[in-house]
Amino acid sequence: MRIVLAAVAAAAMAACGQADAPGEGADAAAGGGVCTKLPITGVCNDAKPVLFLMTNASLETHAQGCVWRTEELQTKPEEAVVFRAQDCTGEQWDRTVYSWVGNYVKAKLAPVPDDQAVFAVEVFDVADGETAEQAALKTLAAAPEDQRARCVTSPLNNVKAPGRVFELGPNAELEAELQAASPDEPWDACGPNGVTMDGIQYWEGRDKHALFHMVGQDDPMWDPASFTFYRKGLNGTWAKAD
Repeated sequence: MRIVLAAVAAAAMAACGQADAPGEGADAAAGGGVCTKLPITGVCNDAKPVLFLMTNASLETHAQGCVWRTEELQTKPEEAVVFRAQDCTGEQWDRTVYSWVGNYVKAKLAPVPDDQAVFAVEVFDVADGETAEQAALKTLAAAPEDQRARCVTSPLNNVKAPGRVFELGPNAELEAELQAASPDEPWDACGPNGVTMDGIQYWEGRDKHALFHMVGQDDPMWDPASFTFYRKGLNGTWAKAD
């Protein structure tokens, strides 16, 4: 029996190849699954938590036949973003397809036209000596002119994420004006990267990136806490960065 189990474990690791990220091959073998490697970074598609900076373990799949899978998108020649998302083809649902467009991660069902994809997250590079909050404030150039000087960043403490979470929203004076003008209607403030009463969106600060998450009104197919950047080293190996 021990010989048979050892053979099965060896076959599973062989299916993964020899270039697993640190801890990846062992984690896949421990989970009893065969690692299918993704073409860019070479990480497993099994969405094991070790592949990400963080996952939100409280998230449940939308249906019994849905499973978490690893997704990857190349953002630059030496950079990719890796995250976990639900694969519900086991429920006979259409597959969700993710793409990197400009500086956005976009999502759509496979049969849906590209121009109907939804925005999942917008990614901004953070320059040396700059903070994510400063990068966020630059987006006020797209906000109504009379709001720009009255928008501020403030921390959010109720969102699970590996980075520093904050919002770009109205100061107390502007918020009072907006509430008075629309007491019974949802309102937006501080431009497309600000706040909206129609859904959940927030900023997250990392060492090299500022992420603007657009979660929306419903639970998304992806795990917003899982977005992890990988960088390609001089030896060609991809590793988690931020």
